[in-house]
Amino acid sequence: MKPVLFIVPGRPVPKKRPRLGYRGRRVYYTPEETKAYEQHVGWVARPKFERPFEGPVIVRLRFFVAAKGRARGDLDNYTKAVLDSVTGIAFRDDSQVVKIEAELFECPSSLERVEVEIEQRAEAEEAS
Repeated sequence: MKPVLFIVPGRPVPKKRPRLGYRGRRVYYTPEETKAYEQHVGWVARPKFERPFEGPVIVRLRFFVAAKGRARGDLDNYTKAVLDSVTGIAFRDDSQVVKIEAELFECPSSLERVEVEIEQRAEAEEAS
C-alpha cells in the first residue's frame, strides 16, 4: 500500500503536559495551544484518509522550525502532538505504530511546517 503524505503548514507545536486546575475541584486539562494545534493537524490529515489503517503502521515526520530568538521544543514532544492528532484518522490506536522516523530542521519562519508520511507496514516486513 502506498504511503499517505501530507504537509501541516505553520509552526509545529510541541505537546505540553496536562495542567492541573481548580474549578470547584481538581481538574486536569490540556493546554489550549496544544488542543488547537492537534485540531489543526487533524483537519489537514482527515481528507487524506478514507478510514484508519488496520494493523501496524510506520510514521515518518520532518519538523521544520525557526529557532532564532525563539524557544524550540523537544523532538519527542513534537512527535507526540502529531501522533495524538492523527489517532482515529490515520490509525485507530497509537499502539499500531511500530516504527517512527522523526527529524528536526531549522528553517526561516515563513517555511515552518511538518511533513508527515504514514504507511501500513507490509505483511512481508511483519513476518521477518
